[in-house]
Amino acid sequence: MINSIGLRYFAGVARVGSIRRAAEELHVAASAISRQIHLLEEDLGSPLFERHRGQKVMKLTPAGEVVLVYARSVENGLDQVRTDIRSIQTMQRGTVRLGISESFTREFLPQFLQTFHQQYPGINFEVVVAGGSRLVEQLSKDELDISLSYISPDTFDVTVVEQRFIKPCLLVSGSHPFAKRDFVDISECGDEEMALPDETLTIRGSYVRMFAKAKIKPRGVMVTNSFELMRASAATGLCVAIVNKYFGGPTPPRGLKYVPLRGKGVEKWPLNICVHTDRNLPVAVRIFLEHLQEAVRRATADD
Repeated sequence: MINSIGLRYFAGVARVGSIRRAAEELHVAASAISRQIHLLEEDLGSPLFERHRGQKVMKLTPAGEVVLVYARSVENGLDQVRTDIRSIQTMQRGTVRLGISESFTREFLPQFLQTFHQQYPGINFEVVVAGGSRLVEQLSKDELDISLSYISPDTFDVTVVEQRFIKPCLLVSGSHPFAKRDFVDISECGDEEMALPDETLTIRGSYVRMFAKAKIKPRGVMVTNSFELMRASAATGLCVAIVNKYFGGPTPPRGLKYVPLRGKGVEKWPLNICVHTDRNLPVAVRIFLEHLQEAVRRATADD
């Protein structure tokens, strides 16, 4: 690893062209600078300055030019780190504009926001609940900072920064015969009255593909744009619902049972955290994004 002190002394000499002048600017002994540059040259295996008798200004060798570019990039990086730290230390308030699909509103998001707010009380939240297509549109217009949904964006203006794949399962009432099963083959769902997502929900396409591959036609007793209504209807025994257990809570509400789905056609759902492409996110948003990515990784670790 390149010695950071040697790199700083080297850059100082390169800037002023003299060890003596660099020593004055850096407030260190000239001998200390000479020693650090010598160690740096030994470490890299190449001289960094031309050395000629009678030379008044120290000039870089080609290797020195390369190292100077690196030294400047390190210095710029450290300046950015210092700026970000100062921003965090002096931050009185910040706002994160988050867009999410409805299925995350029940347990995952409230718990995540509560934990995050305890650590960063100066950061507030503006949360929009909408379908995946609408969230992508708002991200592309910079109306949101981050989105969490099952849609994969089809625009260059939106980038997926975290993608996880999660397994759907069957949600049934505790009195349903499937509740005692270790798993259910999706082909067995053909005779069940089901709650199904309507065309406005991105995840509907996955349902259509799964049923087609399993060669069944579901009996849709209810079609809705609300995952929460699908869950609540399963709780009453009206129907069964295909959902994801992690973001409804790993433990089902009382009276319900999550049953793993198997069989031909069952596919994992892509869960995406997205941001606007190439946008320089504010410090508060970057902090929030890092914590959100980690929380989603933990929630999907067993999938």
